[in-house]
Amino acid sequence: MPFRPAFDCLWCGEHHATRATDDLEGWAHLCPDCVGRAADNEFLRFRLRRALAERSTAAAASSATSATAPPAAGPPAGQE
Repeated sequence: MPFRPAFDCLWCGEHHATRATDDLEGWAHLCPDCVGRAADNEFLRFRLRRALAERSTAAAASSATSATAPPAAGPPAGQE
C-alpha cells in the first residue's frame, strides 16, 4: 500500500493523520495505538513488516533519483 497522510486504521477504524511523510503509520495504515499492539497480533505485525519494506523501497528510490537528477537550471554562477 502506498503512503497515505490521512486514513482510517485498518484494524480499529479510527481516523488518523500523520505528521510527516516518513511516519510508519501512514505506510502501514494503522493508528499509533494499533502499531503499539503489533506484538500481540499477527495481522498488525504483517502490516508493519510490509510498511517497513515499502517505506525503505520508496526512500531508496527517492535517494537514487536525487543522486542522478541534473542540477537545477539557472543562470551560471556569478551571473544573476
